[in-house]
Amino acid sequence: MASISHLKRTSMPTSWPVKKKNITFIGKPNPGSHKRKYVISVLILLREKIGYAATSKEAKQIIYNEEILLNGKRVTDIKTPCGIFDVFEIKATKEKYIILFDTVGKIKLVPTKDDFIYLKITSKKTLPGNKFQLNFMNGYNLLIDKKTFIGVKVEDTVVFDYTKKKVVSIINLKVGNYVYLFDGKFKGTFGLLKKLIPNNGISKDNVTLEIDGKENTTAKDFCYVIGSKKEDLKRFN
Repeated sequence: MASISHLKRTSMPTSWPVKKKNITFIGKPNPGSHKRKYVISVLILLREKIGYAATSKEAKQIIYNEEILLNGKRVTDIKTPCGIFDVFEIKATKEKYIILFDTVGKIKLVPTKDDFIYLKITSKKTLPGNKFQLNFMNGYNLLIDKKTFIGVKVEDTVVFDYTKKKVVSIINLKVGNYVYLFDGKFKGTFGLLKKLIPNNGISKDNVTLEIDGKENTTAKDFCYVIGSKKEDLKRFN
């Protein structure tokens, strides 16, 4: 019987770049705020995706040597979950990647050079002591000033410099901006937001997007706003 820390390869998310006919069981990421289908473990990235480790033991040794960072923080467990838009860094080789899905729904690594992480706002609240907090899709939270707090909405994106510990910019989910789709029929693609379609609580809100020159409709929940101009997409390709 498999340990609760493992699952059958036949039951793993289709986004994981792992051959299902290899061995029976595979270690699953530690629990986190993301759904399992949105994350991948450090072990799978090192062994299956990048090929820097042939076994779990080799992956542990890489981590023991303090060679792996996730959003600027040292990774200490091979089962650490890495989610979309996280920045995965290998210190020894000076490689740094943004984690995304490709157009067939598989995890991909996009090379990057900066220290920015894009954080989708899932909720905001006022704390005792007149403090203002944003909560994000990946489980992070951030205290900000009142003016910024008032100006942002749920589903906007905060661009955060995790080295300097400061907000670089805010990108609003609004018509005319560009989004990345992390789920649904158009998973892994980019689109220009053309229209917001509220459904007044009867069902989930939708959006109309221009994708590859054609207009399509999908759930607003699947949108991750990433830029205000087309040039902003270059960071993710």
